[in-house]
Amino acid sequence: MAAAAPAVGTTAFWKGTTALALPSLSTSLMVGTSLLSAYQSYQQGQAQKAMYGIEAIQAQAEAERKSLEYELRANDTLKELRRRLAANVASKFSGGVSGLDGSAALVDAISSREAGRDLQFDYINARNAILTGDTNASIADTSGQIAAQSGLLNAGIKLGESAYMYSVLG
Repeated sequence: MAAAAPAVGTTAFWKGTTALALPSLSTSLMVGTSLLSAYQSYQQGQAQKAMYGIEAIQAQAEAERKSLEYELRANDTLKELRRRLAANVASKFSGGVSGLDGSAALVDAISSREAGRDLQFDYINARNAILTGDTNASIADTSGQIAAQSGLLNAGIKLGESAYMYSVLG
């Protein structure tokens, strides 16, 4: 007569199956977690790339803002120069002196020269603000590309490690 099969749930029932099921289960879990880890590395690289993209946009926006401030300052300088020149001419003519000759003209020339220097500095600063913003944006874009490549490379490394571990544990 044939031997009776061990009852389900007894030690005799599980004795032969435990050694076969655990390595297969642990290998499957290891491969699954490695795949999730690789995907997480890829996603992290993409998130960093997006973050650097936002930083690039912010750098350009900040540069535009600074440039506009310098342009507004230059406009204010011109308005102030016109006001001073008009006030000087009116003051001299009201005093019975020619407002376009002599010392009045000298004061106007000095005021115009100083205002011109201020205008040049403001225009140079506006241009430099834009160049600085473009440079910072370019740096952020490059950093984003590097972050994405790093995430992809890290994901590839994790997949390679997983494949090696799977071949070892088989």
